[in-house]
Amino acid sequence: MNPSNKRMNAINDPQSLKRVKKECTYGEKCYRLNPAHFREFSHPHLEEILDSYSGNGDFDIPQKLALQKSLIIDQLNIIIEKHLYVVRENNGNNRESEQSSSTKKEETSNSQIKNGTQNEGQTEKKSIVSDPQISKEEVNRTNVDCIREKSAIQQNKVRDSDYRPIVPPTRRYEDYFKVFPPKGKMAAKHDASAPYHIFYTTITDAKETHSQAYSITFQEILDSSLGELKCSLQINFMVDPSWLLAQYYFAGYSAKKLTILYGEDSPDMKTLSKKKPHVETHLVAMATPFGKHHTKMMVLCYEDGSTRVVISTANLYIDDWENRTQGLWFSPRCPQLPPDAMPHEGESPTMFKRSLIRYLAHYHLPQLTFYMDRIKRCDFSHINVFLVASAPGSHFDMDWGLTRVGSLLRQHCRVPPAENSSWPLLAQASSLGSYGKEPGLWLTGDFLHHFTKIKDHPQTLSPRAELKLIYPSLENVRQSHDGLLGGGCLPYAADAHSKQTWLNQFLYQWRAASSHRNKAMPHIKSYTRVSPDNKMAAYYLLTSGNVSKAAWGTINKGNRALRVMSYEAGVLLLPKFVINEDFFPLTGDAKKKLIIPYDIPPTKYTSDMSPWVSDYLY
Repeated sequence: MNPSNKRMNAINDPQSLKRVKKECTYGEKCYRLNPAHFREFSHPHLEEILDSYSGNGDFDIPQKLALQKSLIIDQLNIIIEKHLYVVRENNGNNRESEQSSSTKKEETSNSQIKNGTQNEGQTEKKSIVSDPQISKEEVNRTNVDCIREKSAIQQNKVRDSDYRPIVPPTRRYEDYFKVFPPKGKMAAKHDASAPYHIFYTTITDAKETHSQAYSITFQEILDSSLGELKCSLQINFMVDPSWLLAQYYFAGYSAKKLTILYGEDSPDMKTLSKKKPHVETHLVAMATPFGKHHTKMMVLCYEDGSTRVVISTANLYIDDWENRTQGLWFSPRCPQLPPDAMPHEGESPTMFKRSLIRYLAHYHLPQLTFYMDRIKRCDFSHINVFLVASAPGSHFDMDWGLTRVGSLLRQHCRVPPAENSSWPLLAQASSLGSYGKEPGLWLTGDFLHHFTKIKDHPQTLSPRAELKLIYPSLENVRQSHDGLLGGGCLPYAADAHSKQTWLNQFLYQWRAASSHRNKAMPHIKSYTRVSPDNKMAAYYLLTSGNVSKAAWGTINKGNRALRVMSYEAGVLLLPKFVINEDFFPLTGDAKKKLIIPYDIPPTKYTSDMSPWVSDYLY
């Protein structure tokens, strides 16, 4: 028998309902929408709702599951539609009564039809059921349509009951912050950023950046021209709740629901939900002290059903948004799909939607089910970037860390094979890792190998590309807007460097005169390969991941598993998907020009320079 047919027969066999199901290990956190999953596993929280469901009106969903309400409604409708659960016997009397009442009504209806006396007010559904000329298949199709319609009505009720109004601020933003962009202009600014949608944070002490088309403040992310915010998800490492809530306050969103996942423990974050009930916080615990919850991501949900995603390099506190160079990818608006669309619809050529849902699912947190469901219901088909993420664990697929980068470049990077060794890798970071006694152990080994892969070309046949690490020197930091304090975002330690002084041969200074960010120390992390004449780039990766094993992973030489310790997220821009060309132009005034914040070519350290280490602050 064909395995697929065998599987289908098992699913459709009514007798299989009688066997004892194994309880789903995710419990109330389950986000699955596959009928086969509900036939295979029991879900006590869903079955309890069905046991008390009368068959009319709304589902009685407990308050503790309110955050997952829309997802649970979909799951319940699937179970009902596919007849995947039989209510418990202790509810039998009520059911029998309801069925008896329903049978009597149907008999009356049939009698009225036969006698030609059916009331004009009879529903279309009853007329179809009563008509012997209508096939059973058509009846089932009508029932499905009714369920979908009912689900849409319930979704609207959820939206209406959850609506939280805009609360205009009573204080002025400009009285508290040094840079105050005009309101209502961000939508036009965002449209003008196409096709890249890449921004860099406005530098408070560099006035030239205040009017740049590609400079952005946090307040602009919440600008009303982008739509009215319904709720939002902030995923980050360091969070100052006072600063963050002030940003929402001045945008008029102080009452809107906010979910925060954070990585650095903080007493203020732990007690925030008690002071602000509309804010939900969750500390992401790590299995090892070497791993960090380092991702910087936002999911912004609007009242019209649309969604935007922001992938950033900035923590959520004031220093990161004033005099530090940060990068953001700010997605276009992703509108809501039609009510009858399937969750897998609205996917982009880059499979961004699938990758994002898979990343969020890795947390196994009920707080994220609403946002995952929201993403499934939105159209991401116009997204032109790849999500490149890291998540703790051992991975045997190629969907995470440096193997994800290598896999995508192997398919799409167009560097000419004959020139591969002459296109250097520029790896720019705000911290450096511990690489071992020699560069080949990881830095010029697995790391360089994967970040320099190209389409249809075996790397073993060509010399290795040059690696240039862009990281501030002590002199760079001294000359920054904040002096030595500007190095507060550069946590490379002297002890680590003393064990790998060979690293000096790869180091290049932070120079960013072209973007007026020369004195704004980089907390941004970015990776690119440039042509020998510095006029073109083969790709651009903007991410939270520094040049470290914890961020990108190490490959086990025995089973080839990728071992990752940290959470990271970034976007990979490839020319074919963004501008339909082989390379990004880096020069000229063309609209297709890719803006990279630092100067190219980079400037090498002089012989008397040393890299910045955090010990200089003490």
